[in-house]
Order: sequence, then C-alpha cells, then structure tokens
Amino acid sequence: MLARISTVFDCTAEQLWGEISRPASLRFVSAPLLRFEPLVAGDLDGEWVVGKTYPLRLSLFGFLPVGEHRITLVTIDRAANLIESQESGALAPVWNHTIRFHSLGDGRLRYTDEIEIGAGLLTGLVWMFAHLFYRHRQRRWKELLRSKE
Repeated sequence: MLARISTVFDCTAEQLWGEISRPASLRFVSAPLLRFEPLVAGDLDGEWVVGKTYPLRLSLFGFLPVGEHRITLVTIDRAANLIESQESGALAPVWNHTIRFHSLGDGRLRYTDEIEIGAGLLTGLVWMFAHLFYRHRQRRWKELLRSKE
C-alpha cells in the first residue's frame, strides 16, 4: 500500500539539502513521536551513505519499544532532489521511503514523502500511522528549517 504526503517548505533546495543529508535531522523531525537510536555507535553522525544499512532501535514516544528498524539508503541524487531508502522493521517488513522535492520559485519547495508499506494484516493500520507520522515529520522539518534562517 502506498502513502503519499506533500507540503510546501519556505526554503531553497540548498537549505533543505543542508539538513536532509544528515541522519541527526531524522532524530529531530521524528521526535517526540518516534525515537531512533543507533545500534552501532556513531551511525547517525555525519551524512547518510548510499548502500550502508543503519540498524536502529525504534521506540514510540521515546519509551515504548517497537523493535529494530533498518534503513538502507539506495539513492541520494542532489541533481534530481531525490532520496530513496529501503527500510524494514518489526511491524512493517516493507517500508520503502522516497523523498522528492522541487522548486516552486520565490524560495519555496514542494516536498513529498512517498512510502510503500507492507505489513501483512496490519498494513491498513500501519498506513494510517504513516500518514500521521509523516504529517508530523513535515511540520518538524518546517520548524527545523525556520530555526536555521
């Protein structure tokens, strides 16, 4: 099942790339709804690396364990403003995430999260959570980008 959530950011592609390329930003935009903790020390330092798998401990609200989540970056294409990851976790064996954005002019971007979800009988429920979570993430992205102005 596919979830697609879009919004408009008041920033340039360069400003967004400055934040989106850092795993630390994932922790900020996910909080406090979800918390990602690396199972390998230092994994969320620096920048995302294509082909690398990031094993993470996932918790809801920072204290309810949800299990392990794995993120493997497949594509980071700055020219096309595209990021693709293949992800999986205890509740959703398939959680493939695509981020796309393009300029609307006047320092604004149209930003879209697209998530392919496969969670067996729980797919519908996980799909509803994805909509809630990615709307939250997009609000947090706006907050993070405003703080960098």
